[in-house]
Amino acid sequence: MGNLMGEMVPILGILGIFFAPVAAVVLIILVYLRNVRRRNELKAEIYSKALEKGVELPADLFGLIPKLKKKNPLTTGIICIALGLGIALTFVVIGCVKGNANIFTVAALGLIPLMLGLGFLAIHFIGKKQRGEQK
Repeated sequence: MGNLMGEMVPILGILGIFFAPVAAVVLIILVYLRNVRRRNELKAEIYSKALEKGVELPADLFGLIPKLKKKNPLTTGIICIALGLGIALTFVVIGCVKGNANIFTVAALGLIPLMLGLGFLAIHFIGKKQRGEQK
């Protein structure tokens, strides 16, 4: 019996290490779902009280109608250019440190987001010109 307990302790420790993160994730999900349910109950309560009093509620009060955000091509273009340069420069630095000339061909992958960024910048400036905006 003494040997069995001595063998069970490491097994329980290993199981605890693997199941602790799973239990934490399950707990986080349960708390989140409880909060969502409570928020929905409060929304229903507000809606029913407003109906009882005859108050008209705005259509977007509960976020049911998504708000359309206008995408800014300038911001997107700058982000894509920075991403492309970052990818290319990362591989160039790796190639210089390792002394491997083949890695420079991989650095060319940075041209894809770089060109996308330049396209977004062109869209921004062409659209600005068409709208008649000035600097």
